[in-house]
Amino acid sequence: MKLRVLILALLTSMIYGCATNPATGDQDLVLMSEQDEIQLGKQHHQQVLQEYSVYNDLELQNYVQYVGKKVAAKSHRSNLEYQFTVLDSPEVNAFALPGGYIYITRGLMAYLNTEGELAAVLGHEIGHVTARHAVRQHSATQLTGIGAAIGTIVAESFVPGISSAGGQELAGVLGTAMLSGYGRDHELEADRLGAEYLARSGYDPDAMLEVIGVLKNQELFEIKLARDENRRPRIYHGVFSTHPDNDTRLKEVVSYAYAIKEQSADSTFIGRTEYLQRIDGLVFGENNDQGMLKGRDFYHGDMGFAMRFPTGWGVKNLPDRIIAMPQNGTAMLQVLVQGADPKLDPGAYMQQRMGLDRVTNGQALTVNGLKGYTGTAVINTEVGKRLARLTVIYLENSAYILAGWTRDPNGLGIYNNAFVETSRSFRPLTNAERDVASRSNRIKILRADETTTFSTLSASSTLDKFQEQQLRLINDLYPTGDIKGGELVKDVQN
Repeated sequence: MKLRVLILALLTSMIYGCATNPATGDQDLVLMSEQDEIQLGKQHHQQVLQEYSVYNDLELQNYVQYVGKKVAAKSHRSNLEYQFTVLDSPEVNAFALPGGYIYITRGLMAYLNTEGELAAVLGHEIGHVTARHAVRQHSATQLTGIGAAIGTIVAESFVPGISSAGGQELAGVLGTAMLSGYGRDHELEADRLGAEYLARSGYDPDAMLEVIGVLKNQELFEIKLARDENRRPRIYHGVFSTHPDNDTRLKEVVSYAYAIKEQSADSTFIGRTEYLQRIDGLVFGENNDQGMLKGRDFYHGDMGFAMRFPTGWGVKNLPDRIIAMPQNGTAMLQVLVQGADPKLDPGAYMQQRMGLDRVTNGQALTVNGLKGYTGTAVINTEVGKRLARLTVIYLENSAYILAGWTRDPNGLGIYNNAFVETSRSFRPLTNAERDVASRSNRIKILRADETTTFSTLSASSTLDKFQEQQLRLINDLYPTGDIKGGELVKDVQN
């Protein structure tokens, strides 16, 4: 009897969670209310802001908010309070959270050339929100857990000899089958909805295809650049990576939007001049206000330090720390900064301020003229307690903390030399380096004349490599194409 009651309760919960999709009209399994969805998005929004800084340009933020809300007002869930945020990241990316939180990086905006293309990116992400893709995936994940519980109970109760592991395996197959659709089909659905919202809000639906072509070229170049710099490529893993620019299904999506467009009296707006004027001065590549990575070397002009990371390690510069990892992910080195205490030397600082009273193999250091201290201690990490190599270095009024550990509880010895060498590379910037490291490359919008070519632009560009190819990419004239006199064109200078 208890088993039947439990199964009935679970099935009732599943049936209760079926709701009409506001964008498609289909019946979807949704195990949360709209208010819960908004709250979930709000919680994850705070996590996003811990990983990324908001781009410091209020006019640009307001512009993106204006375009996004214009498109969202024509969506199937115009009642939501949408929030559009430009993130200060060179990554080429855009994504959406439940409840209307939508993000686009300045790295992606550098490759767009019209307001219509911006609206296409935001419209696609709005489509994910209106179709409740994140909520449906979250609910499917929950259902997988419910299915595992049911499968286990049924297997143990009605089929003697089948273990709970067998029931969970059966439920796992069910869960995999349910989740397998959350890929290309959902991206195409978001494309269709985004193109529809473009048409309804007065933009040219062809902008969706234009964006895909631009970002496909960017992806090809990024793979080449990453190979040259001996790192993994930073490729946009959203919708546009799933479509070739001649995708038949996607063209059908855009054709659907044009059918809607024919019913509208609004003019088709492209907005090239409007968009280019808005991104004049946009930081391109690394924002050196937050530090600059050139090969293995990291420079921070405002804070006045430089350091060198191990060969082949990936480096991520977060708002509150730097994280470096080897490609196999078996180790991690974090660099944090706190206020120094003039009353404490670095060794005492490690014990008293960091709460490490059991530091072993400790020794005082002088690192490129700076006071420091290093040792090993057990600390709490994301993978549990680990023996870590810790170094504290004083520079001016700051204490720089370098903490390195490994996933393997006994693996510190493998990476200890790399951790030590990295800490010993820490040094103050020279005045000349501080000046260079404080200047970022920025998009400059120019009016071309008859003599303007990519060859002449690249000769004076402050890009450090592949100047002509990068200028062609951001102007959507890659790999060949000519600048026409009188047109606005993007250059990169600092």
